[in-house]
Amino acid sequence: MSPTYDDLSRPLPAWNPMAWYYGALRGAVRLGAGLSKGLEIGRRHGFDSGVMLDHVYENRACGRGALGRAIDRVYLNAVGWRGIRNRGALMQQTIAGEIRALAITRAAGGSGEADHAVQLADLACGGGRYVLDALDEVRDVPVQAVLRDYASANVDAALIECGDAFSDEALAPLAGCDLVIVSGLHEIVADNRTVAHHFRQISRILKPGGRLIVTIQPNHPQLEFIARVLNSHTGKPWAMRLRPVEQTWDWLKQANFQIVSQTMEETGIFGVMVAEKNA
Repeated sequence: MSPTYDDLSRPLPAWNPMAWYYGALRGAVRLGAGLSKGLEIGRRHGFDSGVMLDHVYENRACGRGALGRAIDRVYLNAVGWRGIRNRGALMQQTIAGEIRALAITRAAGGSGEADHAVQLADLACGGGRYVLDALDEVRDVPVQAVLRDYASANVDAALIECGDAFSDEALAPLAGCDLVIVSGLHEIVADNRTVAHHFRQISRILKPGGRLIVTIQPNHPQLEFIARVLNSHTGKPWAMRLRPVEQTWDWLKQANFQIVSQTMEETGIFGVMVAEKNA
């Protein structure tokens, strides 16, 4: 049975041998951060940060000398990061598919909307790699995209505008969107009420019939190692709150969505869900 979020958030007693074991691993990560680019990014920005995800998506081992590159390769090959890359590919495919589907529906409807650009907003895109690659696939479809992130490192790196994904004031200018993307955001938010409320916020800015693409994480095989050894973007231990798929379904339905599709990537850690706002 996987440890709960509350279990992971509590430090182990000092007398527990596992506390010594994880303490030694934290020391090894500190040392490795002087050699491996991935470990250095994690220590500086957080192992769950957008800067880290960009390094993971790039999947190119970097570090000081052959040893640093070897450490980085082992790090990048971790099952969680393999799942993240799978998730990125699945997101890219899903975004491109939804944009094309919207364009086809408009053309078939004959309502005059066919000439209008698809209005897309990614509320927390990190470096934006998966969405930019998806947009590159659909160059023949007019799209007006707003890509946002809260972290200045991501904004500076990808010319993405700064914005708080949970602020009603920041979300208001996005009202009338056809497609909203939320990738990897809810997985790093521990408070269930914040996530449930966020679905209601998104529903308010989507057009009736508009769609939400959101990632889910119902499982992870390295929960305790991550919580005891790695730091998050907040500087605190990275304790994950896994959420059953059914819980996300309930929150979406309460926010006036219906589930269109759900696809899990091959490691079974992450999934991509598409939901449509009811009229």
